Amino acid sequence: MQVTASTRPTGGGLMTVVRKEFADHLTNRTFLVLAVLLLVVCILPFQQGLAGYRYAQEAYADPVIDEWGFHEPMLGLPNAADVYFPLPEAISTAGAILAIAMGFDLVSRERQTGSLKMLLVRPIFRDEVITGKALGGLLALTMVVAAGLAVSMAVLFLEGIVPGPDDLVSILLFSLATVAFLAFYFGLALAISTVVPRTGKAFLYALIAFFVFSAVIPAAGEVAKDTFAGAHPLPGASPAEREEYQARLDLVESVVTVFSPQRNYKLVAASALEPRLTAYSFLGGSWVFLPDDGSAHPMDALARFWQNALVLFLAPLALFVLAYIAFQRMDVR
Repeated sequence: MQVTASTRPTGGGLMTVVRKEFADHLTNRTFLVLAVLLLVVCILPFQQGLAGYRYAQEAYADPVIDEWGFHEPMLGLPNAADVYFPLPEAISTAGAILAIAMGFDLVSRERQTGSLKMLLVRPIFRDEVITGKALGGLLALTMVVAAGLAVSMAVLFLEGIVPGPDDLVSILLFSLATVAFLAFYFGLALAISTVVPRTGKAFLYALIAFFVFSAVIPAAGEVAKDTFAGAHPLPGASPAEREEYQARLDLVESVVTVFSPQRNYKLVAASALEPRLTAYSFLGGSWVFLPDDGSAHPMDALARFWQNALVLFLAPLALFVLAYIAFQRMDVR
């Protein structure tokens, strides 16, 4: 029978698939174990953030007096959002593994066992199936991030740290960036699962893709830095030579960061948590901040790196479109 606007269900099939996928993730032992491990992995950097907050608070309250005389504190009054600053480093690896584990067999497993053919026999359309799988997984990932955020906020209150309005906005932006990063690797695994018919191969290809994005591209950036940017100017070099070298280095930096999800996420997360951030060089290992005069707001640094934020949020959408097209053309016989 030909499907028309009057005979096609109005979203009921989609919500059915979303609820099923969401429930399957929440009852899946692998997902639960990896989600708990992700939260456990984040405990140490969060504790480091708390220790850094206390140290900055003490340094701000008690100026240092040494053998050369009185010194004003080097650190400004810390913000509650500073506690989250070490977290992206841990999430960039453990979170990616969790997202890949969630998506690599969503389609290939059902295709291999024949359950996908039985599902499509029901009055549920292909676009509803793949969209429901994507939304169900995204909701599960969002719940993991929300659970971690709730626990961390509770710890802050227990420690006597009360986030201000700007802190809350920074933490919310950081959480959204984290969801977008996890969605990228989930979307990547889902796309691979849709294209590759066997679960084992899909998992292998997903791991290879993770290795390429997390290790090969950054390593290629180091090679490109030495090849394209050249050697660092000598101390007696002219300002023009230094500017030319810095321009080449910035170009390599920007290209590598855009094509490395881990680095792109770390940069966007850092800019969300630290409004004074103006530059961050992975190749050079340097940070550049504005003076701590209280004039910076959460969206300021994020606006400086809007290209990176755009890539971070659009890349998962592009992967979903790829999975959607591949699923629509898939032969399930």
